[in-house]
Amino acid sequence: MHESILLGYIGLLGHEIMVLKSIFKLAPQLSSTYKLVNPDDLHDSDVVLVNADSPEAVIEWNRVKKHNSLANPLMLSADGQAYNGEVRLQRPIRIQKLINALEDIVRDRTAFDLSDDVAGQVSNDTLRVLVVDDSYPVRKYMENKLQELIDVPAQLSFASSGEEAMLKLEQSEYDIIFLDVVMEGVDGYKVCRKIKSQHNVHIAMLTSKKSPFDKVRGTMSGCDAYVTKPPTDQRLKEEVEKSIKRLAKK
Repeated sequence: MHESILLGYIGLLGHEIMVLKSIFKLAPQLSSTYKLVNPDDLHDSDVVLVNADSPEAVIEWNRVKKHNSLANPLMLSADGQAYNGEVRLQRPIRIQKLINALEDIVRDRTAFDLSDDVAGQVSNDTLRVLVVDDSYPVRKYMENKLQELIDVPAQLSFASSGEEAMLKLEQSEYDIIFLDVVMEGVDGYKVCRKIKSQHNVHIAMLTSKKSPFDKVRGTMSGCDAYVTKPPTDQRLKEEVEKSIKRLAKK
């Protein structure tokens, strides 16, 4: 299941915006994957094109990043150099280079979404992990973090909705599920209750909802842990270690 990648921009000049919009005509394959968002909706963006030569644009990007730490920047600058892990493209915009950068994100995303195709082809001592979140940046963040933190053989699988997660559970068993709360369709609380009624699996709710009321709702839904976003390495490692201990007892 592939949802659109929300693409925003900050501080672009008029002709640069025209170039950006024209790209979807020049590379129609991108129009089926990307969706341009209104500048007022930048906090929802997955990828943000930023004029790094404009101090005002960089300040605005930092504001966006504070509210959406999982947004990925494409920084446009005169020098075209990269720093702090942020991709930089040289200005003026080279149409083909921008197309290539956007296609690289799509290829990375496709490879990521297909990475669990070998689910079920793992040995009994492999830790099976399912991440359920409707945000691609969150899923990608979790993939990178879990690969970094898990020091035993592991199979990572991903779902972008509660419905997709239930379908995966019909095909495979998992040792731990990181489950988002706020998703389109069935919310995480309902998904958690349904999974717990049918499967013996460790479920860690993964959510930005931090109030005591929400944590109580999580407990009542049957989850084993409540992890707030963005999760720290220590919290993720704690939940992974619990699942490794459970796996060792099987």
